[in-house]
Amino acid sequence: MSRLDNATVLTPDHTAMLGLCFLLAGLVALVSAFVCFFQSTGAMAARAAMSVMVFGIGGGVGVLLFLTALANIAENRRLFPAEATHTYWALLPIERAYRTSSRFNRSWIIQPAPYWTNIDITHADYRRMLTGPAAGSRNAEPKSVSSRSHFCAKVQMQQSGGALRVLHAGRGTLPAGTVGVCADMATREPGLEIIR
Repeated sequence: MSRLDNATVLTPDHTAMLGLCFLLAGLVALVSAFVCFFQSTGAMAARAAMSVMVFGIGGGVGVLLFLTALANIAENRRLFPAEATHTYWALLPIERAYRTSSRFNRSWIIQPAPYWTNIDITHADYRRMLTGPAAGSRNAEPKSVSSRSHFCAKVQMQQSGGALRVLHAGRGTLPAGTVGVCADMATREPGLEIIR
């Protein structure tokens, strides 16, 4: 389903839809746990543990992941009909960037200045941000970089009415070379709109 959801919606806010997904996932978790408990045999403690841990939590998380992906796709289709959607390139100012690390993977993320969202970038673009005045003189790669709109991401945007989204920023990273100094990018390509 990730091929169908390759955008990050900046406006409008979707917290109501997310709340509904949590509610439905919770209901499925409760029903799954009750059905498992009353349909299984054996010791009471083992039945309770299995029904809550496997069917309750597992079913709830699975349904939540499925519903949120489905809701994102449906919202994108509803908010951005092809006949009413304008596509263009723009500069999206970056408030800050940070990196995350786990045992299994690493990611580098930007947070745009005017909107509260996370967008993945490449490691090379994160390293490019370390050359700016906000980076200071650090030897090691810091966990976060404050940009305060010094850096921008050149992104493909879509607008339909009051709805605004960044393309190619859904489940993957933005293409390499997306991030640069806002003033330099605006000078090189004066036709690009700066999103505020």
